Amino acid sequence: MRLTWPLAGRGEELRLIEAALSDADASGVVISGSAGVGKSRIAREALTGAAARGCELRWVVGTSCGRGIPLGALASWPGLVGDDSLQLVCSVIDSLTAASSAGPVVVGVDDPHLLDDLSMFVLDQVVQRGVAKVLLTLRNDEPIPVAIQELWKLGEFERVDLEPLSPDASAALLSAVLGGSVDPQTARSLWQLTQGNILYLRHMVEQAVTDGHLVEQNGYWQWVGEPDLPHGLVELVETRMGALPDAVGAVVDALAIGEPIELGTLRRIVDPDAVEQADLRGLIRLDDLDGRIEVRLAHPLYGEVRRRRAAATRLRRLRGMLAVELADDGGDVRVLVRRGALRLESDLDPDVELLVRAALGAIALADLALADRLAGAAVRAGGGPEASFLRAHALSWLGRGDEAEELLASVVVAELSDEERARFTYLRASNLLWALADPVRAKEVIDEGAVAVASGLARRSIDAVSAVYWFATDQPDAALEVAKSLVLEELPPIVGAEMAWALATIHGDAGRTAEAVRVAEAGYEIAIRCSDAPHMRFNIADAHVGALVLAGRIADALEVAEWGQGQAADLSMIHV
Repeated sequence: MRLTWPLAGRGEELRLIEAALSDADASGVVISGSAGVGKSRIAREALTGAAARGCELRWVVGTSCGRGIPLGALASWPGLVGDDSLQLVCSVIDSLTAASSAGPVVVGVDDPHLLDDLSMFVLDQVVQRGVAKVLLTLRNDEPIPVAIQELWKLGEFERVDLEPLSPDASAALLSAVLGGSVDPQTARSLWQLTQGNILYLRHMVEQAVTDGHLVEQNGYWQWVGEPDLPHGLVELVETRMGALPDAVGAVVDALAIGEPIELGTLRRIVDPDAVEQADLRGLIRLDDLDGRIEVRLAHPLYGEVRRRRAAATRLRRLRGMLAVELADDGGDVRVLVRRGALRLESDLDPDVELLVRAALGAIALADLALADRLAGAAVRAGGGPEASFLRAHALSWLGRGDEAEELLASVVVAELSDEERARFTYLRASNLLWALADPVRAKEVIDEGAVAVASGLARRSIDAVSAVYWFATDQPDAALEVAKSLVLEELPPIVGAEMAWALATIHGDAGRTAEAVRVAEAGYEIAIRCSDAPHMRFNIADAHVGALVLAGRIADALEVAEWGQGQAADLSMIHV
């Protein structure tokens, strides 16, 4: 579907171009930027503005096919016919710069690096004689030809660097194109994928609207389903990357499945010379992070395209090599999760211990979909109760309560230790209570657990689950009665955090604001160190804000809400 794309987010650049074209001492202006950022569009817009101010316009486009024809790009301004090249050039210059009015002539040249030598000589003469202003568009990701460098030396050119759109400018453009508000997550995802490249964005959005993946729902344009790269965009990106030798392709493929990769690690799993070639081709970028050099692809779409084009066996092999290389890389939970995810889709045999640890790490990073995949693989590889518990936990929080219940119902409870039985009771009762809205069956599971576990920390954990049950069924007095013998900090973190949420809500609703705040603050300490459910802090914050609002402490409530917003932003940025 063809949509109308206004020029957005370029007001300052247009002002600079207009000033350069209006400056009597300037020969013209150079608009520089990477491919697809809108150089040609802003150049034409600037020329339209110049025409409105009385200028006469000429538009020249350099092309690969015209490069071999003398004056091919200037065929629209024919001069005298003959064999005398100098006389022919002078005639073309006169035709190109002849004005039918008193207004100055502005010659716009798109892709001047594709002009033939005689056409470049015409531009040289136009600049030397000062008979017209010249506007050039240049790619900043390619070497500048000598002829264009010499042209700059002949005159006084202003340079305007055109950057990709910022996230805010990209979102504003999307709203203008679609004629309505865009869901913030959708706008953010499209920017992350296109990095503000307008040409890429246009391909993505027009195809998505046509295919029904970008639809208007509840007053917002939202992405539905997984992003699908249009065939035309894939071809465009492949053209940008160019034909890749196999070794260089391996560098891009390794980064496509595992970026960022430390430079030394990358050089161990692919040809080091090919890494340098990929750098020279502008396919990768190197980031210096306190002396640690990390390598990423120059654009996210390079990875998207290569993952679709490369042989699956090659990608599986590279994932396995990278997973092995990362094995000794510190204790960072993100590295642990990356190792698990890479091994999961590699040609290596399953490592149950790694899959279980990585699944727990994915939950800690709030990546529940990945946790489900990792824990599911661990279950299939014989990971035991722990793997089942982790997968059920992820499924329940993902809203797939029926699947979580089916998995937990298959656990042989007679083989569980007291600690495992308490955890099983929490997971199954919580899933029945919250995900499946079945409080009757949840109470049965709690009672069965209480009978099976008579004392100790495991029993106190089950009692805490009982307190949450009474809270959920709107019996606050019963919940407080059970909770009075429990200490939040002595419970398993996930259970203590959930009970803190329940107690903060109960006290807040009853007007006991100070007690609600005390419990909420204790709950934050537990939730922040709780790897099982880092998002539990937001439930507690909801109760905390509610208690403060009911007490009329609006400023304090706003402060807590802003803190929660910051916590959510931090959590969303640490996904692997």
